[in-house]
Amino acid sequence: GANNLCLLSGDEYKRVLAENVTKTYKKCDANAVDSINMTSAVLAIQLQLDDRVEAFTTDNCFVTLKDHKPDFKNAPKCRLINPAKNQIGKISKVILEKVIGDMKLKSGLNLWKSTKDVIEWFKILSQENKAKFIKFDIVEFYPSITESLLTRAINFAKIHAEISDEELKIITHAKNSLLFSEGSAWEKKDGRFDVTMGSYDGAETCELVGLYLLHKINQFVPARQIGLYRDDGLAIIPNATGHKVDQIQKRIIQIFKDEGLKITVEPNLRIADFLDITMNLENGKYSPYIKPNSTPLYVNAQSNHPPTIIKNLPTMIQRRISDISCNEEEFDKAKAKGLQRGPGKEWV
Repeated sequence: GANNLCLLSGDEYKRVLAENVTKTYKKCDANAVDSINMTSAVLAIQLQLDDRVEAFTTDNCFVTLKDHKPDFKNAPKCRLINPAKNQIGKISKVILEKVIGDMKLKSGLNLWKSTKDVIEWFKILSQENKAKFIKFDIVEFYPSITESLLTRAINFAKIHAEISDEELKIITHAKNSLLFSEGSAWEKKDGRFDVTMGSYDGAETCELVGLYLLHKINQFVPARQIGLYRDDGLAIIPNATGHKVDQIQKRIIQIFKDEGLKITVEPNLRIADFLDITMNLENGKYSPYIKPNSTPLYVNAQSNHPPTIIKNLPTMIQRRISDISCNEEEFDKAKAKGLQRGPGKEWV
């Protein structure tokens, strides 16, 4: 997201927070935390980890503003962050990481972990004849994952990876989540199952579901032509006529709709901004992308950062820009924007 700072009064922030909480959550009884902790304790004892697994944390939730979204000033949207954590999520994360690794290896699906993965994919497919991008974004991916959707994703995962009954209990229990706000405990209106932003295994849960969704899309888009990074998807369609792209777009939307998910789609693109790069199918080039609302952050040279960090910051930024630039020309363009110094010589 952007690095802009937005000012809200205390009352306005409380109103925005309350709206986002009550939209999806309802208050629950005071014994909810104890119930989750008791099940966690049983699992921890079975794993001989009871001396290391802590009780459910009860940190208050907060919201961040999605200031990079269209029409932000007139219709601001928020992301509800829940820092309260089910500690069994740490174990679930390790299990899911192994499962996802096995699935990727055996299925050939493109679940990207970094910009570098996307660049390598683009370099191979950018030579396709008359190709166009289809870019899509899964709306509120984390909170939209239901227990039934996760079950379907796990059943698909079992084709490529081993998941024991004990591991399944851990993965499922890690999704028992509560939210805390204004001194009260809240749970989702349809139950305690919740994949929260900030949970230990939230990202891995999204990746598992993402692989399942890619598998369904592969019925009509070959695996090599499409990939997913968390809630952001991108496909390159060769020989892309308007009708062909339109039919693929409709089928992708329907697959997500069938799974209870919403997506926004940008079809028929020759140039696509994805993660922190811009890719151009017209010339095969890629270069760094900076969101329009993004403001550079500067570090004061007299700050308490370790001197070696301050000294090496320009080099580190240069290396990053170099890694995501296809040639020296694109690097120089990005360097002029990304390596400008701060408002005075005391800033880097």
